[in-house]
Amino acid sequence: MNGSWLLGLSRVIPYMALTLAMMPFQSLALRLSLAMARSWPRQYHALSSRILGIRIVVRGTPSRSHPTLYVSNHSSYMDIQILGSLIDCSFVAKSDMIGWPIIGKLAQLQSSVFVDRKPVNAHEHSNEVARRLAMGDNLVLFAEGTTSDGNRILPFKSSLLSVAENIPAEHGLVIQPVSIVATALDGMPLGRAMRPLYAWYGDMPLAPHAWAIMKAGRLTVEVEFHEPFSAGTMNRKQLTARCETAVEKGVVRAITGRAAPEEQPAAKADAGDEIDAAA
Repeated sequence: MNGSWLLGLSRVIPYMALTLAMMPFQSLALRLSLAMARSWPRQYHALSSRILGIRIVVRGTPSRSHPTLYVSNHSSYMDIQILGSLIDCSFVAKSDMIGWPIIGKLAQLQSSVFVDRKPVNAHEHSNEVARRLAMGDNLVLFAEGTTSDGNRILPFKSSLLSVAENIPAEHGLVIQPVSIVATALDGMPLGRAMRPLYAWYGDMPLAPHAWAIMKAGRLTVEVEFHEPFSAGTMNRKQLTARCETAVEKGVVRAITGRAAPEEQPAAKADAGDEIDAAA
């Protein structure tokens, strides 16, 4: 789908204006440790979603506990904007993201934790994530370790969830699995072939993909917050398996419109709260 250049320009111009205007204020708020530095990113992402014509459908309720580690699937850089518009959080991101144009700077301004996934540095970065959680910060972890094509989830990496083993029980760490799936364009189901309009994976160049989203119609993205649970004494493999199972069920439900085979029929009746970001 080629999309409309006029629609693309009507989105990219106000999006860039908003982004460039927000950056110095957020940078100052971080330097001065102002409380608004936590709330501004959520407002920015919500307004950006509105500008880009994103319709967000939410199922379930985000955890209100601090700290919460949100464990999500990942198919696009847009996942950050969608989740960032729904919860006050920071993200656990790959260190090479710092050099990405605009996206890298935005990640820094949202106090993201940048991790180098080389084994030699794994312990150091795991400690930084643990420190942030111990401070009460909510973090989003994309447990696949990379992006998928959006039609399925990749195996979750238990090494990424090892941080939960390092949080003392008295901090009350809560884990909440989250599913995020792009499901429709202009009200029509995306389908397997069209889902890469949203999904960004493999060696896709970033700029042309972002421009295609700008030119496209109105995307619908479904987000499901699954039942949160206490990390307790669970080890990383147990945590990984529980999160992966919950997220996979949510992805299946969003893509097919029905519950995964092992789910109870009642799960099919879950009602979604629609956030009309393009209204």
